[in-house]
Formats: sequence, structure tokens, C-alpha cells
Amino acid sequence: MRPFRLSFIVAAGLAVFAACGDGSDPKYIAPEAYLPAYPGSYWDYTDGTRVRATAYELHSYRPSTTSTDYTDECYVPVWDGHYLYKYSIYQPSPLYPMKELLRAKGSAVWIVDENNGDKLKRSEVLIDSLAVGDSLYKSVYRVTEFLESLDDTDHWNIREYYAKNVGLVKVEVNNPHDSLGCVVQKELRSYFINK
Repeated sequence: MRPFRLSFIVAAGLAVFAACGDGSDPKYIAPEAYLPAYPGSYWDYTDGTRVRATAYELHSYRPSTTSTDYTDECYVPVWDGHYLYKYSIYQPSPLYPMKELLRAKGSAVWIVDENNGDKLKRSEVLIDSLAVGDSLYKSVYRVTEFLESLDDTDHWNIREYYAKNVGLVKVEVNNPHDSLGCVVQKELRSYFINK
């Protein structure tokens, strides 16, 4: 009788433990279509850099400076050394701990940080296609970063282009206080998505 009773107690304990663990396990935040940073993926650029998505890591952060609370821990991919929450990366900014790289919602404008009291904004526009090198990418978001005191037409800082199911394909930089044109900082040469 004792082995049966012991087996029953062990089985019942495992069932209770399994039921309690269902809601308490940290969830995984999967990458999205315009930044498919699945661990093991990489992107090689014309400036000689290789950006990698290395692993899922457990992470949480303080959502505001007025709170001592942290978000629930989640497993998020690490992309180029940044914790990636869908289209946002964690940044050590006291006002804006999450930098939303893009929204992938058609067109939008949002604040990502402040620079000497001037709001740093991003805007996005969906374009049909973009040629980069010998490749033509369809369904591309052009994301422009600019200071609120300047407009985003000619006086922007950075433009990033994100292609669906590929990720970041091109980066342009611009001096918003100069009349010279923008400079291509890097373009995608090759990539591998480990989906």
C-alpha cells in the first residue's frame, strides 16, 4: 500500500505544480514581420557590420521614472545588443525607456526621446518598393527621425527602411542644419532569417 500511496501523492503534487505554473511562466515576445529578429538571424551591411539576433533573454524594465515598479519579465530577442519588444527596443532613457523603431500601421508620428527639451520624433510611411543594390524589396516602411522644432521634410536626422520579412535594409543620415543632401550610411548586402 505504501508505494501506491507515495505514487499517488507524487502524481497529485505534480498535477498541482503544473496547474500553478501555467499562468506564472514568463511569456515570449516574438519578433514581427518588419523586424524578424529570430535568434540565429543576421544581417550584413555595406559598412562592414553584421547585426545579429543572438538569443531570447529574460528582461523587464521600469516603464516610467515616477514608478518603482517593473514590467513583468518576458523572454525577448536580443537584436544588435538591444532587448527587442516587437518593434521597440529598450533604451536607458529616463523619460522614454522604450524606443519604438516603427509601428507598421500605415503612417504615424510618435515621440521617442527628448534632446535639450526638444522632442525627438519618428514618423513612418509605407512605400510600395525600394531598390537596394541589386535587390528590390516590396512593402517597405520608411521611418524618419527628426526634432520637433524642425520639420521632417528636409530637416531630418536619420531615415531607416524596414522591408517585410527582411528587416532593416537601408539607413540614411542627414544634417538637419545643412543644405547638403543625405548620405547613405549603410545598405543591406545579405541576410539570413532563422525562422
